[in-house]
Amino acid sequence: MVLELFTSQGCSSCPPADRLLGSLSEMKNVIALSFHVDYWNRLGWTDPFSASAYSRRQISYASALHSDVYTPQLIVNGEKEMIGSDSNKIMHSIEKAFSQDPVAALTIQSVHNDNGKATIHFSISGPVGTAAANIAIVEGQATTSIGAGENNGRTVTDYNIVRSFETTDKITSGDNTASIALPSSGMKNLSVVVYLQQKNNSIIAAARQDL
Repeated sequence: MVLELFTSQGCSSCPPADRLLGSLSEMKNVIALSFHVDYWNRLGWTDPFSASAYSRRQISYASALHSDVYTPQLIVNGEKEMIGSDSNKIMHSIEKAFSQDPVAALTIQSVHNDNGKATIHFSISGPVGTAAANIAIVEGQATTSIGAGENNGRTVTDYNIVRSFETTDKITSGDNTASIALPSSGMKNLSVVVYLQQKNNSIIAAARQDL
């Protein structure tokens, strides 16, 4: 089960969703990811975690799900979108997703740091079909004092922040190897997440391992 929150430090309605994501990440078998978009940066505060690639990912979801692009927006298992602070709707969607039989299973066997890159060995059981593997390096928590924009003067805490992200379709049932650039040194509480996503955006398997 993967939750993807599209958020921004420049958005005044995002901190409640950020806190909720932190709580949801403590649930068993839930992997929560926070993608910081960059289109709020125009208001004067450049979100240090933002990337245009994450904005494009959100736009792609909006097109597939016939939804608007907004923050905070939560995507549940690639299939449902909702306001990221709507706890009742989110929990209902999580429970519904858990009621479905798993399509495949993924296990991270090992992760090695090779000259600034994480090399990940993982195994897939079950049909892969046309699925791709998304790989994320995630920072567990960070607190920032905001100096401009809608949250000017506030101190916000973000959870499960995606710091690097890659997608590869070179996967198969059985053993696989992939690599991803590690963020700059000095960061703590990092983890790697691998999740399989079909062409229709449905997420069929996921795993997480601390670095």
